[in-house]
Amino acid sequence: MGTHAGDSGGPNTTITDVDKKAKWSPEKKELYGKLRKRSAPATLQQDQTTIQCPSCGSSKIFNNGKRYLSYGSEVQRFKCQECGHRFSDTSLNIVRDTTEYNQQNVPEGMALVTTQTFEILCAGDEPLLNYSWLLKKKRQNSDSTIKLRVKILRMLKNRGATLSDPETVETVLAVEPLTQSQKYEIVKCYRSYTKMMKIPWEETLKIKYEPKEPFIPTHEEINALIYAANRQLAVFLQVALTTGARCGEIAALRWTDINSEKLTISINYAEKGSRNRTIKVPEKTMAMVNALPKKFDPYVFNPKTDSHRTNLCNLKKRLANTQENPRFKQIHLHTFRHVFATETLRQTKMLTRVQYLLGHKSIVNTERYTHLIDYDGEKYYSAIAQTVEEIRQLAEDGWSYFQEVDGVKIFRKPK
Repeated sequence: MGTHAGDSGGPNTTITDVDKKAKWSPEKKELYGKLRKRSAPATLQQDQTTIQCPSCGSSKIFNNGKRYLSYGSEVQRFKCQECGHRFSDTSLNIVRDTTEYNQQNVPEGMALVTTQTFEILCAGDEPLLNYSWLLKKKRQNSDSTIKLRVKILRMLKNRGATLSDPETVETVLAVEPLTQSQKYEIVKCYRSYTKMMKIPWEETLKIKYEPKEPFIPTHEEINALIYAANRQLAVFLQVALTTGARCGEIAALRWTDINSEKLTISINYAEKGSRNRTIKVPEKTMAMVNALPKKFDPYVFNPKTDSHRTNLCNLKKRLANTQENPRFKQIHLHTFRHVFATETLRQTKMLTRVQYLLGHKSIVNTERYTHLIDYDGEKYYSAIAQTVEEIRQLAEDGWSYFQEVDGVKIFRKPK
């Protein structure tokens, strides 16, 4: 026990914390109280359980700011005092939406899916929450698709539209400065909303929109990305390049889908209504996959697709600056699917084969790649078809669709 400040003492005289605080000014005491309150360990109010650091497991966790999301909600961030790891853990019910939502409005069975995610996404809007649930329950849409559609609908509301009144939506489309591609996506999204929510809408809008040609990078640019990526991302990109699978399909791969003996990878969790398929891959791809640590077992990769997109986004920006090549910025994860399709079609010249490998149910979706290929002056036989029967017969005889001129479909076959 130390002496008071007024007592005489030797050089080792100490003053207790109580005595120090007694001499503080009221303003300093108030500030000290705020700091102690701010640095109190973060706990959950619902069950009073202490949050633990996902990195080291320590319970010495403190609030460390908030992240404000684009759709109006906020996420509490935390920092570990032991290892310094900063994180936000939505699985622990830490996310707090700015709008309180009545739990009684949640549709029955909502607990089967990520209820809290939908609440935050819809910001307490009951019709949007019901629509999200219908998309998940009846259409089996992915969370990323639901998030995009809700974001579009909330954008319409922010611009003055009433979702239950199609006329106000048409007014927004008419007066707001939107591109044709944006209008096309809005109409497609709102069409889904009116159908799911049973809102009568006599669609009179005719949006003329021609999608852009897929960007096809060079082999050198693709290889530069893979070589510059970290280990996990490099393998992910290599699998995308040699299977043509979508980002979500690759993220959903299990180790049981990998057959090292037959050099095949099975896509058993196809997206967008595509077919499941098994694809033979090069030995290099299989060796890279097998060398990965089983960090996310039973998954091969991190099942959260956003992490892969973020890593690629950061990588391509860095390469675009260091190599002074802005073309890197046009590369996305889906670009690897386009590269796979065009390369396979160039090598096999079999549209039906490419259709199977991509998982397309309709060959119309595959035909978009036919005019992207330069066959280096190869010669072909040609044939035309005007009726469904003629088209069917040419397809059965191994002819490939080339293009349409003046309403006549042209098919060709290598000589």
